[in-house]
Amino acid sequence: MTRLLEAVLNGVSLGSLYSLIALGFVIIFRATGVMNFAHSSFLLAGAYVTAAVSAKSGFLVGLLAGVVTAAALGAFTQLVILRFSKDKSHLGLSVLSLGVNILAVTEITRRIGDNTLPLHDPWQASVWRFAGITVPVSRVAALAVAAALLAGFLLLFRFTRWGLALRVSAADREVAALVGVPMGRVSWTSWAIGGAMAALAGMFLAAFPAPGVEPSLTNSAMRAFPAAVLGGLDSIPGALVGGLAIGIAESLTATYEGHLGGFGSGASGLVAYVVLFAVLLLRPDGLFGTKVVSRV
Repeated sequence: MTRLLEAVLNGVSLGSLYSLIALGFVIIFRATGVMNFAHSSFLLAGAYVTAAVSAKSGFLVGLLAGVVTAAALGAFTQLVILRFSKDKSHLGLSVLSLGVNILAVTEITRRIGDNTLPLHDPWQASVWRFAGITVPVSRVAALAVAAALLAGFLLLFRFTRWGLALRVSAADREVAALVGVPMGRVSWTSWAIGGAMAALAGMFLAAFPAPGVEPSLTNSAMRAFPAAVLGGLDSIPGALVGGLAIGIAESLTATYEGHLGGFGSGASGLVAYVVLFAVLLLRPDGLFGTKVVSRV
């Protein structure tokens, strides 16, 4: 039972980080209709800058630099690259974001090389023990920070002009533009917020028990993509639920995959896509996605 509780608690913590990343996918999709395949590069760039600056100036300064870098990269992608593309279709812009991802990840990977960069975070390898349960302090901090950020975003989305503009543009972009919604501002701020969320999640994903910042960190963003699709690409509550579902499923699989023999080896890296496939067979629009009705 203790092992199960540890797995669930770790899964909730991991899932909250996946929810942050998935939320970035969702708000960008809602604001622009573009599937942002550059999201993993935002995550890796933020974590890399955090580690590099922390080594010289301390963790808090490094974290701030990493978040600002990822947000700036997101805004740059939308303002400079996507805005001036001749192909304005959502599919074309989504593919262009994939090109941005390849370029950025390749450059950061070249800089990291074969090294693993420590974050110099205040938690280090500390663990929290309670009633026989052992959980890394970084996971507890991740859960608390992610919960606060998600709550803050929901308040921002519900009670600010930016949130209202995002809701209107998600409902109908043409009508939103006609009634004076500043679509350009909504677009680039959505990309910036998505980048900042990815950077924060990436920092915690690189913390203990992970070894540090390395190029394989981009795999975390790709496991959060099924969370966004699982909940529904246009659903903010869906991103939260999808992230938690994937995180718990991955943690439970990692805990018990040894009991599956040879078939269980590495199953935790695959479970996100298995869950996604199973749900989409029954609900193609995701758990909370808006169904599109076409008149024939």
